[in-house]
Amino acid sequence: METTTPENEAPTLMNHAIRFGVILGAISIALMVIFYVVDFTMMAGFKFMGLLLILGLGVVIYAGINYRNEIGGYLPYGKAFVHGFVLLAVSGLLSTAFSIVLYQVVDPELGQKMTDAVILNTENMLAGFGVPQSSIDQAVEGMRAEMPEQFTVVGLCFGYLKALIWYAVIVVITSLFVRKNVPVEL
Repeated sequence: METTTPENEAPTLMNHAIRFGVILGAISIALMVIFYVVDFTMMAGFKFMGLLLILGLGVVIYAGINYRNEIGGYLPYGKAFVHGFVLLAVSGLLSTAFSIVLYQVVDPELGQKMTDAVILNTENMLAGFGVPQSSIDQAVEGMRAEMPEQFTVVGLCFGYLKALIWYAVIVVITSLFVRKNVPVEL
């Protein structure tokens, strides 16, 4: 009679997704700390968001394929979706919790600084596209009124809820790369 040990048991979908979600969350937090220390205005740019997006896509696909291989090489689309969504939801929750600490405890003025940096980036981008100054002023006025709320506890939590929708969209796509159905023999 063969006994199984925890080392040779396949991980559960949730355990695997949560573990990689924590890893991605820790990497995201580390990047936020690095960018905050070096130059917080870089967090207000599209390059930072692009970096986080590419990192997230890569980790979701890698972790999904890793899980698929650990459980025998096959993973249906639905389970690939759940795995990726849980991974991103855990990562996003950790990042949101850290952001709350960063914006409310570590540097309570950072929200206003980020608002100013995002507005400056937006003004420069719109001017670069040749948008009339009156339209730029109107856009900036709206941003000045709405953006500071995004850095409050409620705003950050609401942002996490909105991010869950984007996570679902991302995972709909990444699950196509992760899934592998059991071959059907005729």
